Amino acid sequence: MSGDHVQRGEPAVMDKYARTEAALNSGSDLVLELTVPFATGSAQYFARGAVSALLNTGACDMLLFGSETGDLDTLRHQAGSATDLAELTANPPLPNDILGLEYLKALNYFKTGSIVPYTLKRDGAGHDAPSPLGDSASASYLRSVMRKDDEYDTYTSLSAYMPQSAFDVCEKYFAIHRPVSPSDYSECLFYTLMMQKEKGYSDYFDVYDNLSDRIYNSLQDYDSFPGFITRLKSKEITYSHLSRALLHILLDIKKAEVSTLIEKYSYCPYLRPLGFRKDAGDLLKSIKNNCDRPFISKLADAAGILDADNLHALKKDILASEIYAKNSLRSGTPISEYRWPLITV
Repeated sequence: MSGDHVQRGEPAVMDKYARTEAALNSGSDLVLELTVPFATGSAQYFARGAVSALLNTGACDMLLFGSETGDLDTLRHQAGSATDLAELTANPPLPNDILGLEYLKALNYFKTGSIVPYTLKRDGAGHDAPSPLGDSASASYLRSVMRKDDEYDTYTSLSAYMPQSAFDVCEKYFAIHRPVSPSDYSECLFYTLMMQKEKGYSDYFDVYDNLSDRIYNSLQDYDSFPGFITRLKSKEITYSHLSRALLHILLDIKKAEVSTLIEKYSYCPYLRPLGFRKDAGDLLKSIKNNCDRPFISKLADAAGILDADNLHALKKDILASEIYAKNSLRSGTPISEYRWPLITV
């Protein structure tokens, strides 16, 4: 699962610990955090990071993903055939199919037959549907309501579109937290952009030279994180790419660091659990006995387990979470990432 920042290039509406609790209450046995550069990368990076983590558990033999088509054979054909590029361009896949294709490409990339893919057809409201459809609603709709109307009655109205086990977590969480939005990062991003202005931004992940120049030349018109994305947007670059690029500048994620994670660790520098079910002891034991990467269940132990490069990556995850935590509490001081216990149910 993504940590506190997600593939859209923005902060999650709820922190990773609340979302972990919801996942465990809804039947998951174990939640692993996808390291922040891949969690906030394009679909290819996200999928390769996720598949590499699953492979390195040494305990995974199935990958299940949602898709609009629900047609695994067609998706596998498209994922394995470069000749379909023109077809895909003429008939661009829908959002869940795009990520599904990247999961299948990632399985091909790692040349593994140990994980068998399956897909579940998406039903009800579409990926970015702005309103509910029957008894289902898109996550985009749920987030928009939470961020627009931060009131108890609003959350109660959303219970019709969520599992009760997840809604209970939301109700408890929002009693003491705010729903975080990209706008909450506006001042922090502007400060970071100004501090790095003379160096330029092309060293950052997802920022190319022409985009670096565009950011530099547009700073005088900066108003907010979302507003600046809109100002920078053009036919050549999507809103989501810009959001990811600016988030990577804010979180200090450099291209060279991402290259190290890919070349040295094959997209998986370590496995970090966020939570597990108490009755999943056999699964945890199997992973600890078979995993090919350091298993970081206590941050205090990380310095003695990791080498310099993957410890550096872990510190970026911690930085990202602590920036998020500072923006999420309604009042008081956030709990340090080092003091958070694993979530157990």
